[in-house]
Parts: sequence; structure tokens; C-alpha cells
Amino acid sequence: MSLRSATLAAALAAALAGAPAHAGILFQDNFDADNNASALNFSALLNWTVSGGTIDYIRSGGFGISCVGGAGGCLDMDGSTGDAGRITSNQSFTLTPGVNYFFDVELSGNQRGGAADNVVLGIIEAGGAEFVLPIGPLAPGAAFAPFGGTFVFQPGSWRIYVEGVGGDNVGAILDNVVLRDDRAAPVPEPVTVLLFSLGLLAAGAARGRKLPC
Repeated sequence: MSLRSATLAAALAAALAGAPAHAGILFQDNFDADNNASALNFSALLNWTVSGGTIDYIRSGGFGISCVGGAGGCLDMDGSTGDAGRITSNQSFTLTPGVNYFFDVELSGNQRGGAADNVVLGIIEAGGAEFVLPIGPLAPGAAFAPFGGTFVFQPGSWRIYVEGVGGDNVGAILDNVVLRDDRAAPVPEPVTVLLFSLGLLAAGAARGRKLPC
């Protein structure tokens, strides 16, 4: 599947950092409620639309794959059709000026001996503006770790998405997606945060080329 990328008016920065001590949860999903069994090429997610390619739904232990904590549900971002998947949130979010927003996920490398995997975190506006944060390569068998992006206000109604890159039917494993801001209750700090600012980014979006697996 194709990977869309934004034209940036400010440099993308990646760094190790701690999350803020306080954050309000706007959206979260651990995929535990989506199905009671592992399923190939699954499209009936409760909070997401499979908007491209395919994903596999995993109940921890299914197909030899473990989710975070060895329990619950998670997603193999490369389904079983040779076309890695994108999931886009059903819910849209109107952002507030002057507030920092944090888009966090937990990812492991593929757990079935495939090649290294790449994943993209994205935020897309109803008018088509799109900003992306590539993550990877994630080594095969790499343990779950937190990754995420920080962005600031940009007018519009936005949805978040996660996209696998590749097509060998053995993808990175996604769990525990959270969108939050810096205004309310405390949350644990992730070990790794990839930082990017959308406040000065150009509004146009350009279609990029699919990365090789």
C-alpha cells in the first residue's frame, strides 16, 4: 500500500525524552474488546476503520504472538494478503490552540522470524492535510516498547492512524494506542518518545512511495 507523507515547513526532530508528568486521555485502545479469538485479515475493529491493506487480529498466544503483558488483544500490522494495513480512528478530534498533544503506541518487532519492520504514525485532517512520523526499522523479535509523537495545535478536524509498511505477511505488533494532552491526570512516562511539531508545518500533503519491507 502507498505511504502518504506531508511537506514539512519545520524540521522533524527525533529524540529520547520523558513524557510530561500530566496528561488528559482523549482516546485509548488496547484492542482487548475487538474479538474473542485471533483472526486473519480482520476488519471489524470497534474504534478503527481498516482504511488500507489488511491487518490480523491477535488474542495473545494466537499464531505464536504475544500482546503486551501476555494477555488481551493486539494487531499484526501486516495482514495475510501481502498488503500491510492502515487503521484510521473512527473518532475525529478538534484540537485546542496552545495545548500539546501526544500520540503514543506500544510496538514490538514481528514475532515470527520475518524481516525488520517499519510503522508510520499519522494524523490526517478532513481536508487532506497529513503529517507522519516513521518508526523503525523494528528488529524481528524486538520486545514491546513505547513510541510516540508530540504535536501542537493545527486548525481542523483530525483523525489518527497507524500504518504498517511492507508486505511479507509478518508485521510489527501494535498495542495500547493513546491520544492525550497535557492538561489533566498523570500517566506513566514512556521510555522512548519521538518528538515532532506540527505547529509550523505546511498544510499540503504529498503521496509518498511504499517503503520496501
